[in-house]
Amino acid sequence: MDLRLSIEPHDTLVVHLRDGDREVSVPVRPASAGLASLSRALGDAMATGYGECFWPGSPGGQYWWIFKRDGDVMDVIAMWTRGGAALWEHVFRVSDSARWVQETLEAEIGKL
Repeated sequence: MDLRLSIEPHDTLVVHLRDGDREVSVPVRPASAGLASLSRALGDAMATGYGECFWPGSPGGQYWWIFKRDGDVMDVIAMWTRGGAALWEHVFRVSDSARWVQETLEAEIGKL
């Protein structure tokens, strides 16, 4: 998995994810709230095995980040919904080393 963060115009945090040929970008505004909630969710998963956060989608809808740790394996899951009676749609899912995910996210936040 490749994980990168960037700050785009209008104070938008974008998480860029890639696994093989699959590549997605997940945006949120404001960037500081997105960074705080993503860090908290990953920290919860490292401590307890599960962490999640919700981001308002742009332009509309909602993203749901899920971090699930089992030993040294971390599942990173991003879902999206339009809200209401709509179901959650899969955006991205990958499993990788929990320590690698934590260190990579911390390094990317440090670059910002």
